[in-house]
Amino acid sequence: MLVAAATSILLALGVSMYRTYSVRTQIATSVGEIRAAQLLVVAAFRKSGTLPLDAPATGIDETAHKLLAGRYVESLAVANGRIDITFGREASPAIASETLSLTPFETVDEHVVWICGNESPGVGLKPLGFASGALQAVHVTTTIDDRYLPPSCR
Repeated sequence: MLVAAATSILLALGVSMYRTYSVRTQIATSVGEIRAAQLLVVAAFRKSGTLPLDAPATGIDETAHKLLAGRYVESLAVANGRIDITFGREASPAIASETLSLTPFETVDEHVVWICGNESPGVGLKPLGFASGALQAVHVTTTIDDRYLPPSCR
């Protein structure tokens, strides 16, 4: 009886750990798949000196949007340089309809660093657009449970 109870507990823990790993992998995969969108945001900023207000301002049209979305992302939006990905499609119910934001920040030497989810900007990082006095990207945290976020987004 004791062995059966211990086995049940271990099995339940294993299933929970696998679910967490699986959801975290879906998020990490999705963040990797939108790398091209990040490059387009930075390119649009470098070209015009202002943040792209929306996806079309970066050159992301409907076809590109579908290619960037991948298996787990329902929609991808650009808002003042920030990229918001909303999960859906084949995503786990734990993150379906949840949004994860990636916000561009800049270093003093004008390198762009992307801050994901609940990650805090490091010392010396300012929202992209700060140095030029232009409209700045606004960092938004996520409602996705921290245990599902990859380390780079916590």
